[in-house]
Amino acid sequence: MTDPGGKPVAQAAVRLIELKRTATSDNDGKYSITQIPPGSYTISFRVIGYAPQVRKVTVGAADVTVDVTLKPSVIELPAVQVSASAEATSALNSPQPIATVSEEDLTKVRPTSLGEALADVAGVRNNSSGAAAGKPVIRGLTNNRVLVLDNGQRLEHNQWGDDHFSSVEPAASSRIEIIRGPASVLYGSDALGGVINIIEPDLPDGIGRAPFVQGSVTGGFASGNRQPDGSLTLEGASSGFGYRASVTGRTAEDTRTPTYTLWNSAYHNVGGTGTLGYRGTWGYLTGRYTYRNDRLNLTDEDPTATGRAGTDDHRGHLDLSIPVGPSRLDWGVGYERNQRHEWADATSTSEAFGMRQKSYTTEARLHHSPLGPFSGLVGLSGEYTTDANFGEEFLEPDSKAADAALYVFEQTDIGRWNLSFGGRYDYRHLDVDANADLGNPAAKRHWSSVTGNLGVLYHLTEPVALVLNVGRGFRSPSTFDLFANGPHEATSTFERGNPNLSTETSLNTDVAVRIQSASAAAEVGGFVNLIKNFIYTVPANQIDPGSGLQIYDVTQGDAVLRGFEGQLQYHPTAYLHLEGTADYVYGKNTTAGEALPSMPPFRATYTARLEARSLGKLSSPYFSVGGESNARQTRLNPAEATFYADAFGGQGYQSKPYTLVNLATGFSLPTSAGRTVQFDFQLRNALDQDWVDYLSHLKTLAPNPGIGRNFIARVTAGF
Repeated sequence: MTDPGGKPVAQAAVRLIELKRTATSDNDGKYSITQIPPGSYTISFRVIGYAPQVRKVTVGAADVTVDVTLKPSVIELPAVQVSASAEATSALNSPQPIATVSEEDLTKVRPTSLGEALADVAGVRNNSSGAAAGKPVIRGLTNNRVLVLDNGQRLEHNQWGDDHFSSVEPAASSRIEIIRGPASVLYGSDALGGVINIIEPDLPDGIGRAPFVQGSVTGGFASGNRQPDGSLTLEGASSGFGYRASVTGRTAEDTRTPTYTLWNSAYHNVGGTGTLGYRGTWGYLTGRYTYRNDRLNLTDEDPTATGRAGTDDHRGHLDLSIPVGPSRLDWGVGYERNQRHEWADATSTSEAFGMRQKSYTTEARLHHSPLGPFSGLVGLSGEYTTDANFGEEFLEPDSKAADAALYVFEQTDIGRWNLSFGGRYDYRHLDVDANADLGNPAAKRHWSSVTGNLGVLYHLTEPVALVLNVGRGFRSPSTFDLFANGPHEATSTFERGNPNLSTETSLNTDVAVRIQSASAAAEVGGFVNLIKNFIYTVPANQIDPGSGLQIYDVTQGDAVLRGFEGQLQYHPTAYLHLEGTADYVYGKNTTAGEALPSMPPFRATYTARLEARSLGKLSSPYFSVGGESNARQTRLNPAEATFYADAFGGQGYQSKPYTLVNLATGFSLPTSAGRTVQFDFQLRNALDQDWVDYLSHLKTLAPNPGIGRNFIARVTAGF
């Protein structure tokens, strides 16, 4: 491995993607990965100061040598993406719009929710019910239109309402990949708006090395809600065995805004993950178990309220990858038990609301050997899910759902062209139990759908690529959409479903221009998403007499969502990094001729960062100043406008534009053991600005509920 002048490149990370094998180049630029079964693979090369590269290689009985010349670059880009295509590719060569949040960014920010972790990504927002309860919104779509994967394992528990966030710890991942737009061909129902794949680090590779153990510990504190947090990770390897165990936890008091303390907004959570795997010449087998416990208070318009909620989540997953002749079979099986609780007040011993979900998933993907210029896969997937109520009140009836799918996805590179295409057939059966309290009889529903995708990328010149992607997505109505009929304390609403709903289908078209050079990377794109039978909730402008809560009805109509995203990274010098994003989405119910509810307004983010390799004894010091500007949302759904007029004493809701300024600095120090200690400091909302996010569910419960000036300190030490 050398630079353009023939000088060896040392300390480069080499990764064999499909087998999750790793190596590091030595001072001569050499690396070695042994005991690889025959087959076709993807190798990535990455080191600071050079542009990452991706190579395809076919391994047989004889040794294979892959020489690579790395080009200097000050732009930090992800080496590969694995979520948007049949085979791993560079993000530049993916016809599907995709973004990545790196491990470095996640470690510095240490987000409290998945929505917060992705909130700065172009085209993605945070649908928040509080500091610890945030769900991602992709191009105006959220809940079960955005599929969340934990290392490829499908998570189903975010479908019951806007406050039901995913039980994941984003800060423990190596990166998060975000597909913007439909990805139903690879992932089926609920991927109509996009996919979020939370990817954990590869297990340590001990083949050809002496056994070892290593780890890291992180501690932090945030002043805005007096939140301490911490994590501990231990990992190691011995020959083909690799293992990792991690625990995380945080606790927070009530959030402080610039003018007051947001009542009953405290929370705490703990969690942990254990992973064990074995690699051999036959492939690899990995088992993973994750537990997460969340407890959070429920902010209400009544400042004396003491409602609270909780989540307990257990999930396990097995992954097997083996060669099948010249092809490769990946097979996974998973289980999840997610239990939600809500209590009316702090003294309650019995749940006002409870929901227990169990899901069983399996998926097999055969990555076939190249067929002429084409590489790709054939996949089969299945899922069985049960939802059961407990507690004093029911939101939806008990139900059981079964899903099955068959799909094909292919890709090829022909000269300057990168092509990808695929098709999928899905079938879902839903069996709903009768519930006298909710007033629904027993019911059965079934749906089927055919989806497809075509992506084209053309390299106009070496640094410039033109992208076109057309995809059809779908989403089956959930039990909540169809049969919800009860009070929901966490959102302070009474929600009513619609048993006559049809399947949502979408046709999405993306166009984009991408530019990547040694000092700059940029992408500007637009999209149009036509959705037939779009399902959404609107205020009914009625109060439920039993609970005193505002009634929200589930309804349906054709819709169009269109908008744009732009992002730029630019290094005018080796020490100065400039970065910015901008995005906007316009949503319209074309059946009723009115705005769709809960569409995010225009937003721009911008950051200037000074950074260096070293400064005295400090390694990788940096200082940044940045911010985000959000426009006023002037396009309200008529039912929203009526509801807000009532909620705000007849004055109506006027979302205000706002700008938040953020500062950050940090550095690392080497230790005598050859490890490092990283120090990171942030000042969020440095000007202590009053603000309210239009997508916040707290905006009608408390004035300007956005967190005030928030100083965050964090230390991460390796050992």
